[in-house]
Amino acid sequence: MPKLRKKFWLYGWLIPAAVVAFDQLTKAWALNKFAMPHNICALNPYPGLEIEVSPIVDLALVCNLGVSFGLFREHADIGRYALTAFAIIMCTVLLVWLNKEKSKLVSVSLGFIIGGALGNAIDRALYGAVTDFINFSDIGFKWVFNVADMAINIGVAGLLLSMFLQWQAEKRTHKST
Repeated sequence: MPKLRKKFWLYGWLIPAAVVAFDQLTKAWALNKFAMPHNICALNPYPGLEIEVSPIVDLALVCNLGVSFGLFREHADIGRYALTAFAIIMCTVLLVWLNKEKSKLVSVSLGFIIGGALGNAIDRALYGAVTDFINFSDIGFKWVFNVADMAINIGVAGLLLSMFLQWQAEKRTHKST
Protein backbone atom coordinates (compact mmCIF):
# COMPACT_ATOMS: atom_id res chain seq x y z
CA MET A 1 0.00 0.00 0.00
CA PRO A 2 1.45 3.40 -0.96
CA LYS A 3 2.46 5.81 1.79
CA LEU A 4 0.08 8.72 2.29
CA ARG A 5 1.51 12.15 1.59
CA LYS A 6 1.98 14.50 4.55
CA LYS A 7 -0.93 16.86 3.70
CA PHE A 8 -3.18 14.13 2.28
CA TRP A 9 -5.54 14.40 5.27
CA LEU A 10 -6.16 18.07 4.44
CA TYR A 11 -6.73 17.73 0.69
CA GLY A 12 -8.14 14.20 0.64
CA TRP A 13 -10.30 14.24 3.74
CA LEU A 14 -10.83 17.64 5.34
CA ILE A 15 -11.76 19.60 2.19
CA PRO A 16 -14.07 16.87 0.85
CA ALA A 17 -15.66 16.41 4.30
CA ALA A 18 -16.31 20.16 4.58
CA VAL A 19 -17.84 20.23 1.08
CA VAL A 20 -20.04 17.19 1.81
CA ALA A 21 -21.18 18.61 5.16
CA PHE A 22 -22.04 22.04 3.70
CA ASP A 23 -23.72 20.42 0.69
CA GLN A 24 -25.86 18.08 2.79
CA LEU A 25 -26.80 20.86 5.23
CA THR A 26 -27.88 23.20 2.43
CA LYS A 27 -29.87 20.45 0.70
CA ALA A 28 -31.64 19.60 3.97
CA TRP A 29 -32.30 23.33 4.52
CA ALA A 30 -33.76 23.68 1.00
CA LEU A 31 -36.00 20.63 1.39
CA ASN A 32 -37.17 21.95 4.75
CA LYS A 33 -37.80 25.40 3.23
CA PHE A 34 -40.05 23.77 0.61
CA ALA A 35 -41.53 21.33 3.18
CA MET A 36 -40.50 18.40 0.96
CA PRO A 37 -39.24 15.18 2.60
CA HIS A 38 -36.06 13.78 1.04
CA ASN A 39 -37.66 10.42 0.29
CA ILE A 40 -40.51 12.02 -1.69
CA CYS A 41 -38.25 14.19 -3.82
CA ALA A 42 -37.30 11.42 -6.31
CA LEU A 43 -40.98 10.55 -6.81
CA ASN A 44 -41.79 14.12 -7.85
CA PRO A 45 -38.64 15.43 -9.58
CA TYR A 46 -40.14 18.75 -10.68
CA PRO A 47 -42.59 19.84 -8.00
CA GLY A 48 -42.70 23.40 -9.40
CA LEU A 49 -41.76 24.95 -6.09
CA GLU A 50 -39.95 28.27 -6.29
CA ILE A 51 -39.12 31.11 -3.92
CA GLU A 52 -37.92 34.43 -5.29
CA VAL A 53 -34.90 35.63 -3.35
CA SER A 54 -33.63 38.47 -5.53
CA PRO A 55 -33.71 39.65 -9.15
CA ILE A 56 -30.66 37.45 -9.75
CA VAL A 57 -31.11 34.24 -7.76
CA ASP A 58 -34.12 32.19 -6.69
CA LEU A 59 -34.65 28.94 -4.87
CA ALA A 60 -36.29 26.32 -7.07
CA LEU A 61 -36.61 22.71 -5.98
CA VAL A 62 -35.57 20.16 -8.60
CA CYS A 63 -34.82 16.53 -7.82
CA ASN A 64 -32.29 15.51 -10.44
CA LEU A 65 -32.57 11.86 -11.44
CA GLY A 66 -29.73 12.14 -13.98
CA VAL A 67 -26.21 13.52 -14.00
CA SER A 68 -25.12 17.13 -14.41
CA PHE A 69 -27.81 19.39 -15.81
CA GLY A 70 -30.34 16.52 -15.74
CA LEU A 71 -28.70 14.48 -18.51
CA PHE A 72 -29.33 10.72 -18.73
CA ARG A 73 -32.35 10.61 -16.41
CA GLU A 74 -34.35 8.13 -18.52
CA HIS A 75 -33.39 4.92 -16.67
CA ALA A 76 -33.61 6.18 -13.11
CA ASP A 77 -33.05 2.93 -11.17
CA ILE A 78 -30.17 1.68 -13.30
CA GLY A 79 -28.71 5.18 -13.47
CA ARG A 80 -29.01 5.67 -9.73
CA TYR A 81 -26.75 2.74 -8.91
CA ALA A 82 -24.47 3.10 -11.92
CA LEU A 83 -23.87 6.80 -11.27
CA THR A 84 -23.29 6.20 -7.56
CA ALA A 85 -20.76 3.45 -8.36
CA PHE A 86 -19.11 5.66 -10.98
CA ALA A 87 -18.78 8.52 -8.47
CA ILE A 88 -17.16 6.23 -5.91
CA ILE A 89 -14.75 4.80 -8.49
CA MET A 90 -13.84 8.28 -9.74
CA CYS A 91 -13.30 9.54 -6.18
CA THR A 92 -10.94 6.61 -5.58
CA VAL A 93 -9.00 7.45 -8.75
CA LEU A 94 -8.86 11.13 -7.75
CA LEU A 95 -7.63 10.20 -4.25
CA VAL A 96 -4.78 8.16 -5.77
CA TRP A 97 -3.90 11.13 -8.03
CA LEU A 98 -4.16 13.52 -5.08
CA ASN A 99 -1.79 11.42 -2.98
CA LYS A 100 0.90 11.74 -5.68
CA GLU A 101 0.24 15.41 -6.51
CA LYS A 102 2.77 18.09 -5.50
CA SER A 103 0.81 21.18 -6.56
CA LYS A 104 -1.30 22.79 -3.82
CA LEU A 105 -3.72 24.24 -6.40
CA VAL A 106 -4.29 20.84 -7.99
CA SER A 107 -4.63 19.19 -4.58
CA VAL A 108 -7.23 21.71 -3.37
CA SER A 109 -9.07 21.40 -6.70
CA LEU A 110 -9.17 17.62 -6.43
CA GLY A 111 -10.47 17.94 -2.87
CA PHE A 112 -13.35 20.11 -4.10
CA ILE A 113 -14.19 17.69 -6.92
CA ILE A 114 -14.11 14.69 -4.57
CA GLY A 115 -16.33 16.46 -2.03
CA GLY A 116 -18.84 17.52 -4.68
CA ALA A 117 -18.98 14.07 -6.24
CA LEU A 118 -19.51 12.44 -2.85
CA GLY A 119 -22.19 14.98 -1.87
CA ASN A 120 -24.25 14.16 -4.95
CA ALA A 121 -23.50 10.42 -4.67
CA ILE A 122 -24.91 10.41 -1.14
CA ASP A 123 -28.20 11.90 -2.37
CA ARG A 124 -28.38 9.52 -5.29
CA ALA A 125 -27.61 6.44 -3.17
CA LEU A 126 -29.92 7.29 -0.26
CA TYR A 127 -32.80 9.04 -2.00
CA GLY A 128 -32.66 8.16 -5.70
CA ALA A 129 -32.20 11.76 -6.83
CA VAL A 130 -29.91 14.72 -6.26
CA THR A 131 -31.53 17.76 -4.66
CA ASP A 132 -30.89 20.93 -6.67
CA PHE A 133 -32.20 24.29 -5.50
CA ILE A 134 -30.02 27.24 -6.61
CA ASN A 135 -31.59 28.94 -9.62
CA PHE A 136 -30.11 31.73 -11.72
CA SER A 137 -32.68 31.51 -14.54
CA ASP A 138 -33.54 35.20 -14.10
CA ILE A 139 -30.17 36.03 -15.67
CA GLY A 140 -30.33 33.34 -18.35
CA PHE A 141 -28.68 30.33 -16.67
CA LYS A 142 -31.39 27.71 -17.09
CA TRP A 143 -30.00 24.93 -14.91
CA VAL A 144 -30.75 24.52 -11.21
CA PHE A 145 -27.80 23.30 -9.14
CA ASN A 146 -26.49 22.79 -5.60
CA VAL A 147 -23.37 23.27 -3.47
CA ALA A 148 -21.84 19.96 -4.62
CA ASP A 149 -22.18 21.08 -8.24
CA MET A 150 -20.48 24.37 -7.37
CA ALA A 151 -17.63 22.52 -5.66
CA ILE A 152 -17.10 20.32 -8.71
CA ASN A 153 -17.05 23.36 -10.99
CA ILE A 154 -14.64 25.22 -8.68
CA GLY A 155 -12.38 22.15 -8.69
CA VAL A 156 -12.45 21.87 -12.47
CA ALA A 157 -11.72 25.61 -12.79
CA GLY A 158 -8.76 25.13 -10.44
CA LEU A 159 -7.43 22.27 -12.56
CA LEU A 160 -7.79 24.37 -15.72
CA LEU A 161 -6.04 27.30 -14.03
CA SER A 162 -3.24 24.99 -12.93
CA MET A 163 -2.83 23.69 -16.49
CA PHE A 164 -2.72 27.26 -17.81
CA LEU A 165 -0.14 28.32 -15.22
CA GLN A 166 2.00 25.28 -15.97
CA TRP A 167 1.76 26.01 -19.70
CA GLN A 168 2.82 29.62 -19.07
CA ALA A 169 5.79 28.46 -16.97
CA GLU A 170 6.88 25.98 -19.66
CA LYS A 171 6.50 28.69 -22.29
CA ARG A 172 8.76 31.06 -20.27
CA THR A 173 11.30 28.28 -19.71
CA HIS A 174 11.33 27.44 -23.42
CA LYS A 175 11.85 31.13 -24.36
CA SER A 176 14.79 31.50 -21.98
CA THR A 177 16.64 28.48 -23.41
